[in-house]
This record gives sequence, C-alpha cells and structure tokens, in this order.
Amino acid sequence: MCDNLWSLFDFEENAAPENLSELQTLIKRCDWTGCFRHQLFQTLATSDTAALSQENPDDLLSAGIASLLAFVQNNFVGPTVSYADVLPNIPNARDALKSDGEELNVNVRSPELLYFCKVAFEQLSANAEAFAIKLWYVRFLVVYQRCLDDLTHSVYTKFDETVGQLEKAIEGVEDVRVKVQAHVEIFQGYLLFKRISKSDRWRTALQTLTGVEITVEGVLGVRTKYQQKALPQLTLRAKGLEGGDFASAKETHGQVALPTILKLEDDLRLERVKFMEENENEDAQLPAVVQQMVLSTVLYLKYSQPKDKLADEELQPYITSLLYQEYGPWATRIGALFLNVCQESNHKRTVDRSLKQCEELVNLIDSDVVPAEHRLASAFCSALIPRWQIKAKLGDLMVSLGMIKGALDLYLELQLWEEVIACYNHLELRHKAAEIVQQEIAKKPTVTLYCLLGDATDDVECYQKAWEFSKETSARAQRHWGNFYFAKKQYVEAIPHLSKSVEINCLQESTLLRLGYAALQLEQWEEAAKAYRMYTSLESHGFESWNNLAMAYIKLGDKKRAHKVLQEALKCNFNNWKVWDNYLVVSIDTKNYEDALNAYERLMELKEKFYDQQVLEILTKVISEGAPDATGNSSSRLTKKILKLLGHACAQSPTNGLLYELSSRLESEDPLKKAQKLQNAYRGYTQSNSHWSKAPDSCEKILQLCIELCEASLNAFQAGKTDPAKLPSAKSQLSSARLTGQGCLRAASNENWEQNATLVENLTAVVQKLTEELTNAMN
Repeated sequence: MCDNLWSLFDFEENAAPENLSELQTLIKRCDWTGCFRHQLFQTLATSDTAALSQENPDDLLSAGIASLLAFVQNNFVGPTVSYADVLPNIPNARDALKSDGEELNVNVRSPELLYFCKVAFEQLSANAEAFAIKLWYVRFLVVYQRCLDDLTHSVYTKFDETVGQLEKAIEGVEDVRVKVQAHVEIFQGYLLFKRISKSDRWRTALQTLTGVEITVEGVLGVRTKYQQKALPQLTLRAKGLEGGDFASAKETHGQVALPTILKLEDDLRLERVKFMEENENEDAQLPAVVQQMVLSTVLYLKYSQPKDKLADEELQPYITSLLYQEYGPWATRIGALFLNVCQESNHKRTVDRSLKQCEELVNLIDSDVVPAEHRLASAFCSALIPRWQIKAKLGDLMVSLGMIKGALDLYLELQLWEEVIACYNHLELRHKAAEIVQQEIAKKPTVTLYCLLGDATDDVECYQKAWEFSKETSARAQRHWGNFYFAKKQYVEAIPHLSKSVEINCLQESTLLRLGYAALQLEQWEEAAKAYRMYTSLESHGFESWNNLAMAYIKLGDKKRAHKVLQEALKCNFNNWKVWDNYLVVSIDTKNYEDALNAYERLMELKEKFYDQQVLEILTKVISEGAPDATGNSSSRLTKKILKLLGHACAQSPTNGLLYELSSRLESEDPLKKAQKLQNAYRGYTQSNSHWSKAPDSCEKILQLCIELCEASLNAFQAGKTDPAKLPSAKSQLSSARLTGQGCLRAASNENWEQNATLVENLTAVVQKLTEELTNAMN
C-alpha cells in the first residue's frame, strides 16, 4: 500500500515522488474535473463491494483523497465548483450519509463527493492497516462530522476506533513532520467531539513529540491610547523551538498570500497591546506546524475551561500571535481570523471590526484569488470551519447590531429556519415565519422543516409528522417534540421524547441537561442519574451537572458514588458553598472524615460565621473515640486537624460555649488545656444565656459542665505538682474553677430544682475538694 501519499497533503513541489499515477498527478494539480472523469468513480457510485475489491488499492485511495479534497474545497475553503457534468448522479447520497438520525447540513455542496469518500475509505479500511489509509479515514470522519447538524455517537465510535489503529501505525513512520501533523489532527478531532480527557492526552503527546511548550506570561503593557500606568498583559511564549528541527513558515508557505486583520479604528483602544519592553512588541515568527499547535491550544482552552471573561482574556494572546505571522498555512490564518471574530463579537469596541472581518472572510472564501493548492495545504490541521458557519456568524453579528432585515436575508439563504423564526418574531411577524416554513415544506419536506413548523405554530402534530417522515429514526424530531413539552413544564410528557432522542444519538448535551432536569423535578432519580452521567462524560466542566448527579445518587442511596461525583463538582467550581455543603454532609455519611473537615474549613472561608452543630458533634465524637474511617484507619489521626478547625471557629464565635466544650473533649494529653477550654465553655454558655438557672434542663447542663470543669482543674493541679513549670498556671486555673463552682452552686441552689439535687450535691463536694487543695497549697 502506498504510504508515500503524504506528499500530496501539502502540495509541495519539492516533495512530489517520482512516477506518480494519473490520479495522483491530477490531485497534485487540484484538477478535480480530470479526476472525476476516471472510470473508478463510476464503480464507487455503485457501492459494489466485489467490484471495488478488484480495483488497485492505490487508485482507490487516490480516488477517496480526490473526492475529500474537492469536497473540502467546495464546503470549507472555497471557491465552490460544480461537477454536475462529470460526476455520476447519486440521488440518495444525503440519505446514505445520515448518522444516528442526524442529516447533513442543508448547505452542504456536492454530497456525492463525501459519499465517494465513505465508500472508498470504508472499503480500504476494512482490509488494510496502512498508515495513509487510516489517516485519510480519520480525516474523512472529522470532515463528515463537521457537516452533520449535530454530533453523533456512531461517527465518534468509528473515529475513536480508527485513531486506536492509527496510533499503532504511527510508530512505524520515520518522518517527524508526518507524526506531528497526525498528532495535531487527532488532537483537534477529539476536541470536535468534546472528549476533553482524550484530547488532553494527545496534547501532551504532541508536546512531548515536538519538545515545544506553548504558554502565556504576564508582561507590563497598555491596551488603550490614554493609559498612563502599565499593567501586566498576557503574551505568548513558545519554548523549545531552538532545539527542534522545524522548517520556517517562509520555507514551507512562503508563496501563500495570507489575509490580514482589519484596522480597529477605535478612538480609545489600541490595535493590540503595547508592551513597555520594545522586544516584546516584535512578533515571534513561528513554524507552520507550531502555528497549528497554537490554534489547537486555543480550541482546547475554549472547550475545556469554564466560559467567562477571564478565560476569554487568556485566549487572546494565542489568537493575536497567529494573526501577525508573516507566513503560514492559509487555512490556519482563516481559522485564527474566525476565532478572533468570535472573540471580538462580545465587546462593544470591537464588534464593528468583527462584523467587517467576518464579511471579508465570506467574500474571501467565495473568491478565486487564492489558488486551491494554497487553500488546501495543511487544511486538515486547521480546524476546518464550514463556509455556512462563517455566514451564519455574520448573520448573528448583524442581529447584535440591529441589522435584522439584512440578517434575515442571510438566514433565508442558509435555510437557518430557527434564526429566520427568531428574526420574524423580533419584527413581530411570527405568522410570516410559519408561512415561509410551509412554503419550503411544499417544495421539499424534511424532518427539520416539520420540526421548525411545530416550533413556529406550537402544533404538536408537526413533530409527529417529522417522526413518521424520518421512518422513526430522527433524534431531532424527538428532541423538538420533547422540548415543546419541556418549555411548558409538562415534564411527564417531555421525558419519553427526550429519552428517545438521546437513545438514538447520545451526543446531545442540551437534550441530556433537559432530560436530567425534568427527571429531577419528577423525582425519577434513576433517569436523572443516567442523563447527568451521560452529560458529564461529554462536558466535565459544569459543576451544576455534577452536583445534580450527586443529588440523584444520594436519593438512590448510593452515597459513595455521590461523594466521588461531588469531588468532580468542586474541581469545576471551588467557590460554590452549596456544593461544599453537600460534600460535607455526604463525607460524614460515607465516613470520609478528613474530607468533611476540609469541607468545613472551606465553608468557614466562604460563609461568614458558618456553623453546623450536628456535624461538629459527630466529628468530635468519632475522632475522640478513634472510630475507623472509610479506609479502615483510625480517625484519631485527625485530632490536630479538628482542634485547629475548632480554634478558628472559636475565634469567629467567642461566646459559643459548645465549640470550647467540643474542643475540650479532644484534649486527652494536657489536662490544663482541657480545663481552660471547659472554663471558656462555661463562660460562653452562661454569657449567651444569663437565665440558665431558671429552667431545669439548662440548669442541669451547666451543673454537669461545671463539675467536669472542676474535676479537670483538679487533675491539672495534680499533674502540675510534678512539673514546676506548669504549677503556677494549674494553681491559677484551680482558683478560677473554685470561684466558678461557687457561683454555679449559688445560682442553682436558689432555684432548688428537684431533678438537679444530686448534681448540686456532687458539685458541692467537688468545690469543697478544690478549696482544700488551695488551702493546702497556701500552707
């Protein structure tokens, strides 16, 4: 099998192998019309496995490559070319490319090309383990997924399996550049499917392979024209380039005319950050492969971090570094410009440039100024963006700036009926939205159109029609059906449809969230746990979903799993007191006492004067008794930790007698400290309740505490006799205890509660003993 087809990836003249076949020569020239006249495409159109097995594998691979590259040109990098006069007609190409009930986006051009790829690569992949075949099959799957309306589990499963095979084949590849680009593509592929843990693994492998570490650092600079004081601003650092054997971007892509970022034209904000040190304002020129690594890192951070302004700030230096490269892959620059459009669309001072830049991207992709070979070079390492997605972003920007009618025309062109409906609603012409959708259904009915008609008219029968039209295979039909009931808070009706939708296609984050929420409302804990478990496997950075999953486990009685789940929730949001509170309770229930102490400490930091008496009593009891924890170890090892915690709590609430009392129970080695804490406990109880002697129960409590205080003081004094250094303190404590005991006796005796008579007698005897000891000590 021909594994030297790598030279066709970048269209480099000096990399062309000798004796290219006819198809390979045509691919080299990007002559897709010439390629499609080859008889092999007639065989691909029939999907005849027996006939395809007789074809030359190299020719079959070349046909698949030609189809994929032509498809990418038509749908991603441009310009669009019609091949209707040379391609075999495949009327059911779109139906054949459905996956888990999801259809190709309606804006996909030349779907038969993708169909040819599917037939060719699946035929080859089933019979060979060659590196080139597996890599091109991975590329097809990524492009295929980008053209579907939603992520699908079937495509992901094939992708994951093929990557596993490709990983073994990579070991036999000698060209480091090939290995690096394969790593980049796999890394970006896992990001597309939102598999953060696997993408992180490949990110680490890529860093190890290249020896390049990409980070950001803070350097003093200004970002506005009138800023006087320089503040730390983030800038990119690419470490390890010196030792790497990387060709410069000028060597590899020196002939490529790169699009540039438009001028900002703002009266306040600078074009870019100006650093105080002049050398920091010079743009470090990165090799093409490192530019692709930077682009991948941006996408990784975008998907793996919580979405907030701080995260956006961290992304900007990566994007800025790509925008000011003199040379590099054309597709990588398009990806960087689009990311910058998305970033700047959220800021009032940059949204105008965002709109103009997006419009220029649309025009640039539609034009034929840049040769196809430049557009396609390194395209698979550049996180390909479908051209209709860029146009849709242009429409969104128009809406944000109030240009509703202009956006409406664009949405109508792209057949984005949900956005069309939103525009008509904004223009108070909702009836017009329904008319437009009905007109389209009259032309050519689809599942999507029936669903959107239901959304526009609130007619549930439309969802039934969509389901029947799909022959009961559409996840979309069930999703819209379930969402209809969910919006009306009819959760009993919504759950079966939402559940059916994720059963068909489990890679639906928003649907899983709705299903989990509906199940929680109805206390269907098993269903809720299943939904949130599936969601957290896709999106692991939302603490709410982890917290809800833990709640479902708690209700199911599985507190051990709830404990582990809450740990994941805390990783996502370390500052949410409600999650910490849940974690505290579950840690107690599962005997993870150290985790409970950590949770209590964190709650004291997050909530002013946080206090949970029951938890503290339980922790004090188990630790003082040395009860085994979840691991079977004695919890007495946590004595110092809980004493420190109680000390902080006492400082926050100095009149809380219980805190001192609990702390005293843990003082088994130093009787003097025990006595002093009991003294503080007595003071706290009596100060917070000056009428303690007026009720028999509170009187009983104080009498018992006073007896314990006097006995502990006596023990401390006895111990002090053998330690001259401690004797003065012990003697002072003994005197304080005697005075406290006498005061307690007077208050308790005045009330003369019958149930406390024995305690009064005991306290009288203990006070008498203290008096004797003090008298003897003075003689």
